[in-house]
This record gives sequence, C-alpha cells and structure tokens, in this order.
Amino acid sequence: MRTHPALALIAAMTALASACHAQTAAFCNIQSIDAQQLSNGVQISIKADGVLDWMPENNDWGMIYGGGARQKVSIVFTNAKSQVGKTFIDISKYPVSYLQLAVPQSAKEGVGVNLVVAMYEPASIRFAKSTDQQSVIITVNSERNTATRTATGSAGGGTAAAGGMDVQMKGGLLSIDATKAKLLALLAAVSQTARADMVIDDSVKDRDVSMSLDGMAVDDAVTGIAASCGLAASKKDGIWTICDGTPVDLATYRLSGTESYRMKYIKAQTASGLLPTFLYSFLHVNEAQNAVVVTAPGQMLDKIRSDFGKVDVAPPQIMIEALAVEVASTSDLTASLATAFQNDRMTAGTNSATGDITYSTIGTLPTDFQAALKALVSEGKAKVRANPRMAAVNGQAADIFIGQTKFIKVEVTSYGGKQERIQGVDVGVKLEVRPWTGGNGEITVTLKPEVSNISEQERETGLPVLSTRRAETTVRVKDGETIMIGGLVQKQEYQTRTKVPILGDIPILGIPFRSKKTSTVDSELVIFVTPRVLTDRGRLKDEAEEAKVRRLLK
Repeated sequence: MRTHPALALIAAMTALASACHAQTAAFCNIQSIDAQQLSNGVQISIKADGVLDWMPENNDWGMIYGGGARQKVSIVFTNAKSQVGKTFIDISKYPVSYLQLAVPQSAKEGVGVNLVVAMYEPASIRFAKSTDQQSVIITVNSERNTATRTATGSAGGGTAAAGGMDVQMKGGLLSIDATKAKLLALLAAVSQTARADMVIDDSVKDRDVSMSLDGMAVDDAVTGIAASCGLAASKKDGIWTICDGTPVDLATYRLSGTESYRMKYIKAQTASGLLPTFLYSFLHVNEAQNAVVVTAPGQMLDKIRSDFGKVDVAPPQIMIEALAVEVASTSDLTASLATAFQNDRMTAGTNSATGDITYSTIGTLPTDFQAALKALVSEGKAKVRANPRMAAVNGQAADIFIGQTKFIKVEVTSYGGKQERIQGVDVGVKLEVRPWTGGNGEITVTLKPEVSNISEQERETGLPVLSTRRAETTVRVKDGETIMIGGLVQKQEYQTRTKVPILGDIPILGIPFRSKKTSTVDSELVIFVTPRVLTDRGRLKDEAEEAKVRRLLK
C-alpha cells in the first residue's frame, strides 16, 4: 500500500516538530551549592550534572559587567532544575547573608531556577564557569577585609552599620550596639571604624552576638568581645589576632598560655574532674607532680587558677578512738556482766548473759567508766582486746587489726598428687571505720567490726575453720560522742584434763588417777568508738583532751 505524498510530508513535519520540542525540553539538575569563606569575601559554587546555562534576571547584563557594588543580585539558570532540597540557604559568611532559590514565572515545564544572592552590605560580584561547563562560580568581594582594617574610616569618628549593629568611634572611645549581629561582621566593623589592625583565624566560627558597649577603649572592647564568645585575643606589634580558644593548631597555640597548677590537698585527677566538662580539652593531669597542666587563652588561665584555689582545700581529719572489750561468763562461775548507760537522749546496753545485740550512741562516756573497766579487768571478768587511736581523712577508711597471724600446715591436691604447704590465717579483732563530716559538728560513721579465731580443723581437708563475729552499721553522732556496738556473742567449749604424776601415765591402771572436765564459755565483744574532728593542725579542739591523749601515748 502506497502513502499519499501529502500525508508523508505532514508526518515528516510533525516528527521534526516533536524532535525540536524534545530538544528544547532538555535540562540538567543543580545538585549542590557550597560557600567558602575567603579572606575578603565569599566564593559560591553551583554544581550541576550537565552543562549549566545562566543569565541575569531581565537580561540586565549591565548589572553583571557594569561594575560597582550591589547588595542583592538575581540570576536565572535557564536549563536547570534544583535538586538542592531547599529554597532558602543561610550562608552567614561575611559579606553574604543568604541565597534564595525559586522557579521563575516564565519557566516552561518547570525548567529554570532563579538564584538571589543577598549581602549584608553592597559588594562586588564576579561570575565564572568551570572548564567542564557544569559549574558556575560566584565570587563576592567585600569593600573591607574581614581580617584586617582597610584604609577607610577615621580616627575621630565614624559609623558602620550592618546586620543589626551600630559601631561608632567618638573621642577615641568605641560604642557598639548590636542585636543578633554576625560575629565576623561585627569584628570587621570594629576593625574599620576604630582603624584597628585585626587578623581573624579560620577556626573562628561565625555566630550571632548581641551586646551594648558605650564609650570603651578599643583594646578593652576587642578583649570583651573575644571573651564573651570564648575566643583568644592577643595584640602584638599593633595587630590584634583572634582565634578559637581551644589550641588545635600552631596559630591558636601561639595565642595560648600554659600553666601548671600543683594540688596541695587533693589528687590532680580529682581536681580536674571538679571543673566544668567543657574545659576537659584544656586540662592535662601530671600524676608525677600531682598537678594539672592547663593550656588555654590568658583570660581563661586567671579564671581556672581561681577555681583551682577554691576546690584545692584541706579536707577535715577525724581522729578515731576505739576500745574493744571482751567480757566472759562461765557456767562454773554462773556470773554475767551487764553494762548500761543512760543520758537525757537515749539508752544503749549489752548483756552477755542473754546475748542481746544492741548498738547506739551513748553521748559521752561516764566519768567513772575507765575505773569500772579496770575493776572488771582485774577481776578477770573483762579483757581489753584493743584500744587504738588513729586519724583518717574525711571520707576515707581507717582499718584496725589487733591479733595474730597463725600458720597451719595443710595438704592440697595438685596434678594428681598431694602437697603440703604452710598457710597463714589472721585471727583477732578487725575494725573498719569510715567517718565523714560536712563541717556542721556532726559525724557520720560506717562501722564494720569483726572478731575471729580458729575453732578447729576439718579432718578431711585439714583447712582451718574460722569462728567469726561480724557486724556492720552506719550511724550519725555529734563530735566527741561515743558509739557502742554489742551482742557479738560466741559460745565455746573447753576440755580440761588433769592427772596424778607418774601414776596417771600407767595404762589402764592409771585411769583412776586421771580426770577430764568440760566447761562452756560465753564471750561477748563490746566496741566503743569515739570520733573527733581535728583542727587544721591535726589536734583536738579541746586542749585538755589533747593533753590527756598525749600523756596516754607516752
């Protein structure tokens, strides 16, 4: 079947029109927009995945190439769509304030991107394309350098206003009124208005600042601005250098100082942990010298030195006087010892006959306590097991052990064979005391008394069987009051053998000349603990009591 020539021509023209329409609809995608701070401006890079075409809005090429400074510039990417994901981009890098993206009304099928570049103040703009034609580079140059003062401005006066700030110089004094102004723009305004040479390190991050300074010296104003933003500021040869406070490179390190603070009363590791956590990057512990080494701007060193002086104070010392008394009653004597004390606040007591466990504060001991105790000891009804005195730093433990280390021979199985070895066992009185005070005349004490001895040895293993009496309590008392712990009762049986010499050694016939007696002994340990807060010189507050203790120690 043959097609009519006229119909073939119409089909060819339709195909050509469709091809032309498809060609005009071709576009690329803007994938990223990056801004980089320069010493005197900002460089903005717009990158696409294809050849990027652009023109000024309304074909105003005179705006682009006519020269002069402008505060806002608008261009159109005629063959692009935006994949940046947002229409407003906050640059906040002086002198560029923000970028705004939009689709122009004349765009066909959504192809076209309108880019507005807004500045804090008028600036010159240059446009360039990359060699692959897929990027457009916009360079915005400020009329003043963000790092150093330009030649503009006068010593006698002047005003620089941008981004919600007003900087004036009158009579050699600087006045600043800023509300949420950009830091870099503010420093640049100060540099220009006050004719102060200023270099700002790249480590300084731009941020919003609000302040009001009226009639201050330029040096004081610059130092105050840096201190309020946590920056290091140093002036040398008439040039101010400002950088981030944390020394992370050579430039910031040169503006920092290093000091070593030796701790007198607390550990350096503890002292460094008492300061705010954001200071950790400035602090380093020297354990060998018990010092904290600080590398920070000079303004911070003075504050850190003052803070260390407040935390490095001598902790209180507490003297612990302990008295461990063991009382016993035997079934042969059928005697018992009871102790009780009464004051206007509370009562505490122990009874070895019943084995009641009691502990409490008893105030100060009675004046005749020592005399009564000596009488019981002389009668054999009591035995003083320990009476130590020691000082402990506030919150630290004081351990007391009065006893013996007994050695026994034990057999152990190792690698299929039996071996004998000598093993030491501590038996006696152990007392752990941990006192602490808040300086209010009261002392909180944690007590852990323990009395142990070897009762027997197991026949199979040969290991010792320890008979242990242990208690634990935490009480709060006033300075100089006594704590009593009782009820540590133990029952033991003893066998006593007697015989007539020579006759008692004869087998069988010597039985009438030998005798065996079994007795039971109940013993109880009573512990009196008296904590006292010492002065800074390590002495008791009561001079008479101090003299008494010293006489007992001689």
